[in-house]
Amino acid sequence: MRLQVVLFVTFIVLLGSACSSNSTPAPLSIQPTDSPERIAEIAASPSLQIGEQVYMRQCAHCHGYGGEGQPPSSTRNTLSLGMNTVPPHNATGHTWQHPDQLLLEVVNAGIQNPLDHFPMPSFEGKLPDEEITAVIEYIKLWWTDDQRDSQQLLTERRAETEARLD
Repeated sequence: MRLQVVLFVTFIVLLGSACSSNSTPAPLSIQPTDSPERIAEIAASPSLQIGEQVYMRQCAHCHGYGGEGQPPSSTRNTLSLGMNTVPPHNATGHTWQHPDQLLLEVVNAGIQNPLDHFPMPSFEGKLPDEEITAVIEYIKLWWTDDQRDSQQLLTERRAETEARLD
């Protein structure tokens, strides 16, 4: 009986420490090359703070708390099934190669895998577009200046194309 109590208490302590370490979001991700003015601007931005909170609550468990993507320990299995891995959103990934409009569409629609191996759920009706846009702005903090500039151009071109089609 005493051993069972000790094991139970140990389990509760370990569970509590695991939960507390995983539930604390990382601080706002600011690139060390950013100027003090930009750091102050980011820290004072309510939109970026919302983006960080939503990302940590809805996205980080799959895409990584630093935007690093699917953990390497599960990548091999995913690839052996012939599927795509959960992409990183930081500078090593390809998120910056897509315009904001497409990113918003993907988050709203979700991405299904045929075998339901790491499907991305649809957030349509679960998150307002303002929160999704805040998340997109937040992940841009992980990109290089060149990546942000390139992605901004893509976003502007897509907006121009959509305006011409309307």
